[in-house]
Amino acid sequence: MSEDNSFHVTTLRDLVPEKAWVGLTSYPCFTRASDQTLLQQGTEGSHVLALTYGLVKVVRVDRDGRERLLAFRGPGEIVGEMALQHGGPRMADVRSMSTCKVCVIPAGDFRRLVEEHALADRLASLASSRLLEQTEVSDGAVHERLAMALLRLVEVSGSLSFAVTRDELAQHIGVGRGSVTKALARLGPDVVDASQKNRITVIDKDGLKM
Repeated sequence: MSEDNSFHVTTLRDLVPEKAWVGLTSYPCFTRASDQTLLQQGTEGSHVLALTYGLVKVVRVDRDGRERLLAFRGPGEIVGEMALQHGGPRMADVRSMSTCKVCVIPAGDFRRLVEEHALADRLASLASSRLLEQTEVSDGAVHERLAMALLRLVEVSGSLSFAVTRDELAQHIGVGRGSVTKALARLGPDVVDASQKNRITVIDKDGLKM
Protein backbone atom coordinates (compact mmCIF):
# COMPACT_ATOMS: atom_id res chain seq x y z
CA MET A 1 0.00 0.00 0.00
CA SER A 2 2.83 2.40 -0.69
CA GLU A 3 1.94 3.86 -4.07
CA ASP A 4 -0.01 7.12 -4.06
CA ASN A 5 -2.45 5.91 -6.70
CA SER A 6 -3.52 3.11 -4.36
CA PHE A 7 -5.41 5.77 -2.43
CA HIS A 8 -7.03 7.64 -5.28
CA VAL A 9 -10.81 7.57 -5.01
CA THR A 10 -12.38 7.87 -8.44
CA THR A 11 -15.49 10.05 -8.65
CA LEU A 12 -17.86 10.44 -11.55
CA ARG A 13 -16.54 13.94 -12.11
CA ASP A 14 -13.08 12.44 -12.64
CA LEU A 15 -14.45 10.22 -15.40
CA VAL A 16 -16.78 12.43 -17.42
CA PRO A 17 -16.27 15.51 -19.61
CA GLU A 18 -16.88 18.83 -17.87
CA LYS A 19 -19.95 19.38 -20.05
CA ALA A 20 -21.52 16.18 -18.71
CA TRP A 21 -20.88 17.15 -15.08
CA VAL A 22 -22.34 20.62 -15.71
CA GLY A 23 -25.40 18.93 -17.14
CA LEU A 24 -25.77 16.73 -14.07
CA THR A 25 -25.44 19.65 -11.67
CA SER A 26 -27.81 21.99 -13.53
CA TYR A 27 -30.82 20.39 -11.84
CA PRO A 28 -32.47 21.82 -8.70
CA CYS A 29 -30.17 21.60 -5.70
CA PHE A 30 -30.85 21.62 -1.98
CA THR A 31 -28.77 21.88 1.17
CA ARG A 32 -29.12 19.51 4.11
CA ALA A 33 -27.57 19.58 7.57
CA SER A 34 -25.57 16.68 8.98
CA ASP A 35 -27.31 13.53 10.25
CA GLN A 36 -30.03 13.61 7.57
CA THR A 37 -31.11 10.66 5.42
CA LEU A 38 -30.82 11.76 1.80
CA LEU A 39 -31.77 8.42 0.22
CA GLN A 40 -33.53 5.59 2.05
CA GLN A 41 -32.91 1.87 1.72
CA GLY A 42 -35.87 -0.01 0.28
CA THR A 43 -37.39 2.95 -1.58
CA GLU A 44 -37.85 3.24 -5.33
CA GLY A 45 -34.97 4.58 -7.39
CA SER A 46 -36.83 7.58 -8.77
CA HIS A 47 -33.79 9.88 -8.92
CA VAL A 48 -30.07 10.17 -8.31
CA LEU A 49 -28.14 12.81 -6.39
CA ALA A 50 -25.06 14.68 -7.58
CA LEU A 51 -23.04 15.76 -4.57
CA THR A 52 -21.40 19.17 -4.99
CA TYR A 53 -20.49 19.93 -1.39
CA GLY A 54 -20.11 17.98 1.84
CA LEU A 55 -19.57 14.43 3.00
CA VAL A 56 -22.03 11.52 3.09
CA LYS A 57 -21.91 7.88 4.14
CA VAL A 58 -23.54 4.87 2.50
CA VAL A 59 -25.08 2.57 5.12
CA ARG A 60 -26.83 -0.76 4.63
CA VAL A 61 -29.10 -2.13 7.35
CA ASP A 62 -29.13 -5.95 7.36
CA ARG A 63 -32.20 -8.03 8.18
CA ASP A 64 -31.03 -8.46 11.76
CA GLY A 65 -30.83 -4.68 12.16
CA ARG A 66 -27.04 -4.52 12.04
CA GLU A 67 -25.67 -1.52 10.16
CA ARG A 68 -22.75 -1.72 7.76
CA LEU A 69 -21.04 1.46 6.64
CA LEU A 70 -20.12 0.64 3.06
CA ALA A 71 -18.49 3.84 1.86
CA PHE A 72 -17.89 7.55 2.25
CA ARG A 73 -18.69 9.89 -0.63
CA GLY A 74 -17.76 13.51 -1.27
CA PRO A 75 -18.02 16.28 -3.87
CA GLY A 76 -17.95 15.20 -7.50
CA GLU A 77 -19.79 11.97 -6.76
CA ILE A 78 -23.25 10.65 -7.59
CA VAL A 79 -25.28 8.44 -5.30
CA GLY A 80 -28.40 6.40 -5.89
CA GLU A 81 -27.64 5.33 -9.43
CA MET A 82 -27.38 1.62 -8.61
CA ALA A 83 -31.14 1.34 -8.04
CA LEU A 84 -31.68 2.71 -11.56
CA GLN A 85 -29.21 0.24 -13.05
CA HIS A 86 -30.54 -2.93 -11.41
CA GLY A 87 -34.18 -1.83 -11.40
CA GLY A 88 -34.89 -2.78 -7.79
CA PRO A 89 -35.28 -0.80 -4.56
CA ARG A 90 -32.40 1.12 -3.04
CA MET A 91 -29.99 -1.24 -1.28
CA ALA A 92 -28.64 1.27 1.26
CA ASP A 93 -29.24 4.60 2.96
CA VAL A 94 -27.24 7.69 2.06
CA ARG A 95 -26.82 9.89 5.14
CA SER A 96 -25.15 13.27 5.48
CA MET A 97 -22.09 13.53 7.72
CA SER A 98 -21.78 17.29 7.31
CA THR A 99 -23.74 20.09 5.70
CA CYS A 100 -24.26 18.89 2.13
CA LYS A 101 -25.43 20.31 -1.17
CA VAL A 102 -26.91 17.89 -3.70
CA CYS A 103 -28.61 18.23 -7.07
CA VAL A 104 -31.65 16.03 -7.76
CA ILE A 105 -31.69 14.35 -11.18
CA PRO A 106 -34.89 12.48 -12.13
CA ALA A 107 -34.35 8.88 -13.27
CA GLY A 108 -35.46 9.50 -16.83
CA ASP A 109 -33.23 12.54 -17.21
CA PHE A 110 -30.27 10.66 -15.75
CA ARG A 111 -30.72 7.82 -18.25
CA ARG A 112 -30.94 10.38 -21.06
CA LEU A 113 -27.74 12.09 -19.92
CA VAL A 114 -25.97 8.72 -19.70
CA GLU A 115 -26.92 8.01 -23.32
CA GLU A 116 -26.27 11.53 -24.56
CA HIS A 117 -22.75 11.68 -23.10
CA ALA A 118 -21.94 7.95 -23.59
CA LEU A 119 -21.41 7.44 -19.86
CA ALA A 120 -22.28 3.73 -19.59
CA ASP A 121 -18.67 2.53 -19.74
CA ARG A 122 -17.59 5.22 -17.29
CA LEU A 123 -20.30 4.23 -14.84
CA ALA A 124 -19.05 0.64 -15.13
CA SER A 125 -15.51 1.87 -14.34
CA LEU A 126 -16.90 3.75 -11.35
CA ALA A 127 -18.64 0.61 -10.09
CA SER A 128 -15.38 -1.35 -10.40
CA SER A 129 -13.51 1.35 -8.49
CA ARG A 130 -16.09 1.22 -5.70
CA LEU A 131 -15.82 -2.56 -5.47
CA LEU A 132 -12.02 -2.31 -5.21
CA GLU A 133 -12.41 0.33 -2.51
CA GLN A 134 -14.57 -1.96 -0.37
CA THR A 135 -12.18 -4.88 -0.91
CA GLU A 136 -9.07 -2.92 0.08
CA VAL A 137 -10.55 -1.55 3.29
CA SER A 138 -11.32 -5.07 4.54
CA ASP A 139 -7.85 -6.49 3.85
CA GLY A 140 -4.86 -6.43 6.20
CA ALA A 141 -4.21 -5.68 9.86
CA VAL A 142 -6.68 -3.41 11.65
CA HIS A 143 -4.32 -0.41 11.78
CA GLU A 144 -3.60 -0.80 8.05
CA ARG A 145 -7.31 -0.91 7.22
CA LEU A 146 -7.94 2.11 9.42
CA ALA A 147 -5.13 4.00 7.72
CA MET A 148 -6.68 3.18 4.33
CA ALA A 149 -10.10 4.37 5.50
CA LEU A 150 -8.66 7.64 6.80
CA LEU A 151 -6.76 8.24 3.57
CA ARG A 152 -9.97 7.75 1.64
CA LEU A 153 -11.78 10.17 3.93
CA VAL A 154 -9.07 12.76 3.26
CA GLU A 155 -9.59 12.32 -0.47
CA VAL A 156 -13.38 12.32 -0.57
CA SER A 157 -13.75 15.21 1.89
CA GLY A 158 -10.90 17.32 0.52
CA SER A 159 -9.87 18.02 4.11
CA LEU A 160 -7.51 16.65 6.77
CA SER A 161 -10.16 17.02 9.47
CA PHE A 162 -13.64 15.49 9.41
CA ALA A 163 -16.51 14.65 11.73
CA VAL A 164 -16.46 10.87 12.07
CA THR A 165 -16.93 8.64 15.10
CA ARG A 166 -15.03 5.57 16.17
CA ASP A 167 -18.25 3.59 15.74
CA GLU A 168 -18.52 4.71 12.11
CA LEU A 169 -14.92 3.76 11.42
CA ALA A 170 -15.49 0.40 13.11
CA GLN A 171 -18.57 -0.27 10.96
CA HIS A 172 -16.65 0.67 7.85
CA ILE A 173 -13.64 -1.61 8.36
CA GLY A 174 -15.60 -4.40 10.02
CA VAL A 175 -14.15 -4.46 13.52
CA GLY A 176 -15.20 -3.45 17.03
CA ARG A 177 -14.96 0.06 18.42
CA GLY A 178 -12.23 -1.02 20.82
CA SER A 179 -10.12 -2.25 17.92
CA VAL A 180 -10.37 1.16 16.27
CA THR A 181 -9.27 2.85 19.51
CA LYS A 182 -6.23 0.54 19.70
CA ALA A 183 -5.42 1.12 16.02
CA LEU A 184 -5.58 4.91 16.49
CA ALA A 185 -3.16 4.56 19.39
CA ARG A 186 -0.85 2.46 17.26
CA LEU A 187 -0.87 5.05 14.46
CA GLY A 188 0.02 7.63 17.09
CA PRO A 189 -0.81 11.30 17.73
CA ASP A 190 1.93 12.45 15.36
CA VAL A 191 -0.05 10.86 12.52
CA VAL A 192 -3.68 11.13 13.67
CA ASP A 193 -5.23 13.41 16.30
CA ALA A 194 -8.28 11.67 17.78
CA SER A 195 -8.46 13.75 20.96
CA GLN A 196 -11.63 15.62 19.95
CA LYS A 197 -14.97 13.87 20.39
CA ASN A 198 -16.44 12.65 17.09
CA ARG A 199 -13.69 14.26 15.02
CA ILE A 200 -10.50 12.92 13.44
CA THR A 201 -7.67 15.12 12.19
CA VAL A 202 -4.91 13.68 10.05
CA ILE A 203 -1.61 15.27 11.04
CA ASP A 204 0.70 13.35 8.72
CA LYS A 205 -0.97 11.99 5.58
CA ASP A 206 2.23 10.30 4.43
CA GLY A 207 2.39 8.51 7.78
CA LEU A 208 -0.81 6.66 6.84
CA LYS A 209 0.72 5.19 3.68
CA MET A 210 1.91 1.74 4.69
